[in-house]
Amino acid sequence: MALDAKLALLATHFLSVASYGFSSLQASNASDDELGGRLQSLPGKGLWTKLDSSFRSGLEIGYVFSSVSIFTIFLSYCVPWARLNKRTRNKMTMKTPMMASLMERREKKIKEANEQISTFQMSIPRVSYAELKKATNSFDRDKVIGVGKTGTVYKAAHPHLRFTAVKRLLLDFQHLEEQFLSELMILGKYRHKNIVPLLAFCQEARERLLVYQYMPNGNLYDWLHPVKGEPKILEWHLRVNIAVGIARGLAWLHSHNTLQLVHLNLSSSCILLDKHFEPKISNFGRAMHMITTSNAGIFMANSEMDGWDMIKKDVHQLGVLLLELITGEDPSNNSEFYQSVERKFVQNSCLSTVSAALYCAVDKSLLGQGFDREVLYFLKVACNCIQPLPNRRPTMIEVHKMLMAIHIPTFWAKTTISMNLAAP
Repeated sequence: MALDAKLALLATHFLSVASYGFSSLQASNASDDELGGRLQSLPGKGLWTKLDSSFRSGLEIGYVFSSVSIFTIFLSYCVPWARLNKRTRNKMTMKTPMMASLMERREKKIKEANEQISTFQMSIPRVSYAELKKATNSFDRDKVIGVGKTGTVYKAAHPHLRFTAVKRLLLDFQHLEEQFLSELMILGKYRHKNIVPLLAFCQEARERLLVYQYMPNGNLYDWLHPVKGEPKILEWHLRVNIAVGIARGLAWLHSHNTLQLVHLNLSSSCILLDKHFEPKISNFGRAMHMITTSNAGIFMANSEMDGWDMIKKDVHQLGVLLLELITGEDPSNNSEFYQSVERKFVQNSCLSTVSAALYCAVDKSLLGQGFDREVLYFLKVACNCIQPLPNRRPTMIEVHKMLMAIHIPTFWAKTTISMNLAAP
């Protein structure tokens, strides 16, 4: 960059000198005219005229030649598009120690990732890109069943009438490899009733695909916020069952014997529902492992964050999901509602008072069905999870126990109603 500035300064200097020479030439021409007038009166005036004409022509040709040369040099070194290839070559050849270190780390990370993937092939089968392309009809738009920030999910038809959900990660996603490895490692190790099963994976060239068990009832978000013209109603007992299943799965992850985990990205869109409306937690791209120390301390693996804060963050996200489940308010489109809930906690720290104030926001289809007391208690559990101070929030195991206290009476009430309806 300094060389370019010097060349530009030199070119400017040459141009100023040339212009100065041209003005000097004009001044000298005026004096030469006077001198020529005097010489014309002397003998041999033809010779002096020829010499004067040749001198002037030589100066003009020299000036033009110098100007063209200087202008060419200026274009060669100062115009950006003329130096584009030169910059590219410099970037390819110049390697600072920092760049070399980053490249070595990247190569090491890719090597470790490939080693991890090779170990997972023993527990999770690897499928070819051609097979998944055929199963999704070349990733046809009509096969799309979900679109997220990191990729698109397709419904794939395999032989023997078996369906799967194929998630194709975005090629230009910044953390593509991290997302892929996180899902692969976590879902390859964790098997639970309320965690989505990972059936296979694909890694070819730049393609990264994950194959999950197909969930015929889609995700919870679409049931709580249906498109106009698509009436979807979740009965009270189904909502309670979904809430209990989510809390059960998260409590199991938080208290795993060897590998404790926090999800950190919980929302209704990542809760899948099977044919019996049993919830399956998905989207583990941001999940992090926890390590428990001998003095009952918890910290995050590969992070300096406090493990307890992350656990209570999961609890808070579950509380928001429970409010969405019972009120139908979309957190992404109605943040004002959830902010008003937080303001109520600031104005009054009494949990019962806050939950009672939110009773009017409950989905009207849930009221008057004989479960009003359970609905109010469910609302109280949700508000308990979203308290502003993390240390006041319950653990996930405690949340699961509180929701089970609602689930059992609801289950028996539903069974009784079914028996009465079936009676002659």
